[in-house]
Amino acid sequence: MKISNETKVGVLTITALTVLILGFNYLKGKDVLKKRKKIYASFNDLGSLSKSNEVKINGYVIGSVSDLQVKDKDMSGIVATISLTEDVNIPRDSKALISSPLVGSSYIVIEKGKDPVFLQPGDTLKTRVDIGILDDVKAQLTPTLTKVRSTLDS
Repeated sequence: MKISNETKVGVLTITALTVLILGFNYLKGKDVLKKRKKIYASFNDLGSLSKSNEVKINGYVIGSVSDLQVKDKDMSGIVATISLTEDVNIPRDSKALISSPLVGSSYIVIEKGKDPVFLQPGDTLKTRVDIGILDDVKAQLTPTLTKVRSTLDS
């Protein structure tokens, strides 16, 4: 049986498009062939957190931020969807916080709790605000700068 040139070009085009889509998603950090557990964390302020940023426990990368959604129209919070690449047990009373290093991109740190019950896919982590180095330095410098300004004014 003879296969026409049009059929060969069609099959080649479909194969090329499939490889292109899979490769593009792979470069974005998504593996379309692997099923991942998803958990959620709701934050008031994301800072510089964005999609594809890392999620770490004890400094080890266990997943990435796959989506950011507004909780409601009043902007009362932003829900980060966390796709876990590692099969880890996260206690139910664990807390998530956004860490912003001086150099590099922000990431989510999960501080493990002590609860013997673990989070299931679809559960939401509790969050807390992380006071970074810059915020700490700013808090210490603000009173000093106010005194210097008042001295200069007088």
